[in-house]
Order: sequence, then C-alpha cells, then structure tokens
Amino acid sequence: MGQPLRTPSQPDPQPDTSTESSSLTEAVRVPPTLATVPPSQMDPKPRVAHTCKRRLMSVVHPLQVRMLSQVIAYSLVIFILLAIPVFKPLVQALDNPALAWQERAVVANDLLSLHARFWPWALGASVVVLIHCIHSLRLMHRIAGPLYRLKNVFPKIGEGNLSIRTTLREGDFLTPEADLVNQMTAQLQKKINVMKQAQIILALDAVRFRELAVAKNDPALTALAKQMEQNLAGLKTSLDTFKTHSG
Repeated sequence: MGQPLRTPSQPDPQPDTSTESSSLTEAVRVPPTLATVPPSQMDPKPRVAHTCKRRLMSVVHPLQVRMLSQVIAYSLVIFILLAIPVFKPLVQALDNPALAWQERAVVANDLLSLHARFWPWALGASVVVLIHCIHSLRLMHRIAGPLYRLKNVFPKIGEGNLSIRTTLREGDFLTPEADLVNQMTAQLQKKINVMKQAQIILALDAVRFRELAVAKNDPALTALAKQMEQNLAGLKTSLDTFKTHSG
C-alpha cells in the first residue's frame, strides 16, 4: 500500500516585531502637552524654595557668623554639661576595683540602658538646636540687613549726597535708627538748600556792588567787589559738592 498523502506543514506565524515595538514606543511616548510646556511653567516650587534658601543662608554682615558660632558653641557646652553628671557616676563605679564582678555587670547594664536612652534624647535635642540656629540666623538677618544698608549709605552721605534715603524691609530691626538717619539727612539737605539760595543772592549783590564801584570809578571798591566775587565763587564750589536733588 502506498503511503498516505501528507499536507506540507506550514510554518508557525511569526509575531510582528515591528508592530509590537511601535506599540511599545507609543505606550512610553511623552504626551505632547508635557513636552511643549517650558520648564519654568511646570513647577515653580523649586525656584521659590531656592530663593528662600538663598535668602536664609545669605550672609551680609560678620555679625551673623559671629552670633551663629556663639549659639553652636553654647549648645555644645550644654550637651557636655548634661552628659557629664549622667555618665560620670556609672563610669567611675565601673572602674572601681573594689566592686565584685556581679556588681560591675549590673553597673554595665545600667550604663548600656542609659546609653540607649540618652542618644535618642540627644538626637531630639540636636533637632531643637538646629531649629534654634535657623531661627537665630533669620533673626540676625533682620539685624544684619539694616546694618548692611546703613553701611552702604554712610559713605554716600559723607561724599555729599544728601538726597539719599535708607529704606528697610518690613519686619527689619533698627527701623528707628534708620528713621533718625533719614531725618538727619533731610535736615542737612534743607540747610544746604538754604545756603545755596543765600549764595545766589549774595552773588547777585556782589555783581551790583561791582557795577556801582565801576560807575563811581573807585579802585578800592572795585578791588573789594572783585574779592567778594572770588570768595562767593569758592563758596559756590564748596556747596556744589553737596547733592540735594535726586536724579
């Protein structure tokens, strides 16, 4: 008998790798709304946090570093003074050769138990000290900021700029002192303006006096008028060194 006819085996269908890869790519593709949003509009919180951190950590006066160093030093001294009376009796008892080993074992257990209870308390106290340091830094910033602004204003006033004023932020300390500086500068500005007006009037009078001396043909009066004009010119030069108008 002949062999039965067999249908040729057809190969198994292969998965379409291109279709799967394209679907996977579509699944992980970033939505176009997120891709087109600028980074500055996605989340403004990091920029605000960076600005607050920069304001908090900015040092504008050596007084800030000095006061923060003193706060940290005093906190370490307090930790040491609290740890000495707590651990010293147990350590001395543990080193006492007169005690039996059973008593030393009890002291050692007490020391380990106290050690386990002390460090969590110390960690919590360290957090409190850290918060205190941050608060002290912010508090000192309210003092160092006005000192920094006054330090920048004083040389300008010394150079003759009487139109400048000191402006402080809301909540800053030394506000009464800054107001006194502004009042002092305003009073000086007013007095210098009065002196400038008087100098202008005297200059006009000196011109009339010289014209009168020339009309009378009096050499003594002419020399006196010339000397007055020179003196008034020197006074004007001195008054012009003061800036009494903004701009």
